[in-house]
Amino acid sequence: MKLWKQKDKLLVTALYLQNKSLPILQVKEKDATSYGTSNRKDLSPSPEKSDQVRLKYPTAVYLVLGSKFFESFAANGVRSILALYLRDSLNLSESLATTVLHIFNFFSQFCPIFGAILADSYFGNAKTIFYFMLFYALGYGGITLVTLPFIKASMDIIVFLSLFLISVGNGNIRACITSLAAIQFKLPEQKVSLQKYFSHYYFVYTMGVLLSKIITPSIRGLSGNCYGIVFGFLAILFLACWITFLIGMFFYKKEEVNRQNILVQVVGCIWYALVKYIKKENVHANWLDSSIGRYSEEFVRDVRAFLRVIRLYIPLPIYWALLAQQDSSWTFQATKLDTTVFGWRLEPDQVKAMGPLLLLLMIPFWQNVVVPLLHRTTGCQISPLFSVALGGVSAALSFVCSGILEVQINKSPAESISFAWQIPQFFLLMMGEVLLSIPGLQFSFTQAPATMKSVLTASWFVNNAIGNLIVVIVTELKLTSSQSSEYFLYSFLMICGITCFTFMAGNYDTPTQVPPEPLPEKYIILATDKSDKSASV
Repeated sequence: MKLWKQKDKLLVTALYLQNKSLPILQVKEKDATSYGTSNRKDLSPSPEKSDQVRLKYPTAVYLVLGSKFFESFAANGVRSILALYLRDSLNLSESLATTVLHIFNFFSQFCPIFGAILADSYFGNAKTIFYFMLFYALGYGGITLVTLPFIKASMDIIVFLSLFLISVGNGNIRACITSLAAIQFKLPEQKVSLQKYFSHYYFVYTMGVLLSKIITPSIRGLSGNCYGIVFGFLAILFLACWITFLIGMFFYKKEEVNRQNILVQVVGCIWYALVKYIKKENVHANWLDSSIGRYSEEFVRDVRAFLRVIRLYIPLPIYWALLAQQDSSWTFQATKLDTTVFGWRLEPDQVKAMGPLLLLLMIPFWQNVVVPLLHRTTGCQISPLFSVALGGVSAALSFVCSGILEVQINKSPAESISFAWQIPQFFLLMMGEVLLSIPGLQFSFTQAPATMKSVLTASWFVNNAIGNLIVVIVTELKLTSSQSSEYFLYSFLMICGITCFTFMAGNYDTPTQVPPEPLPEKYIILATDKSDKSASV
């Protein structure tokens, strides 16, 4: 069993375990087969096993979590101030600053594909992270150097090159760091600890994001917009991340790699079948079946099931385009508002901290209050696909709110409207995150074959990257005459996208044969599988 497959198992395990705490992702027993989640095995640890085996939480995992906290703080700190830095220090227009920011985000979201391939097929997770930390270091060093106050020469090219290195480092590390920690656990003995790890990981990451949106803009304001100090602070955080990771090199388990990468095989299978189809050499009922022979029939069947799920992603990039604008257009909007609260003036780029803050509050409230109450009063539970549709509508409404607010800003004197009027749009956008992101990914995982889990994760990242690319295209084409019109355009595109998704979801062809259960025994017992030399890494 290969390393990539082992990652799949860990992801499937984590999703199942997290599913118990996410009522929105559950379905009634009678409907379970429609989502490929029927006949689940009981994963609660047996008393005998609990008494016999008590393994401590791996030291390596603590170090990975510490490293991830510093890394997420530093990377999102750059995103928090980047739009204003490009506008105020490099004198770029707001539209061009928006374009640069979303290109930065695009590479951060697209590069995980390459990081996953390198980790699975060549270097392993730890070495891949180590190598891309070098890119990261050059990026932070470069941008800190050129933004120091005593550097008077224009070095815009170094700024953009440094931003590129940071985005590449961030993207490739993102693909590996979660799995690096997950494979440190011994399963099935530590499956409860693995469940706790994914909760810890989400908390650490979110806290890093939240603090970056509060502290980084504060340093910018207190330093009098001295970006050399700000980027220097973020570089120090990255250095702490790097040191913490390097200490972990003494504790990480040895990894084995497989030269045959599943993502490359999937692309090869689809490409081979397309060439046959274009040349009219396909004699099968399904065009993909023409690759049988070059690839096994079972593998082709799994690819077909994967494509059936992935086509539901087609209308969703517009959602990510909306979500990504917290750091760009919504930040620029905040600069036109009165950001004073109880006599204390917030920095405009601090206002968006309400996004992750609301998200941290809304997830448990939705899961522990709204969903159980809805179930008790109506006997209904929200299906994942319907939840995704609701999330899209909520995101669209958030941009209606931002458009209306922009109209009012243009009618009023500067900074006469309170930033509190941005709360409705942040609330609706975060509600969309609760309803769309988690249930959408969960549904995909339960429907896709076990061999395709990691490919599906890569596709999710690509979907996010395309969303940032949409922002770049809309901004550069200048399709609207005003910012408020642009907000309404995004809302319209979101409604169109989610309408298409609703029709596609309604016609979704549930397989007659349910995909493999998310957690059959072979996906859980990794360390004791004697037939697999790579099961224990």
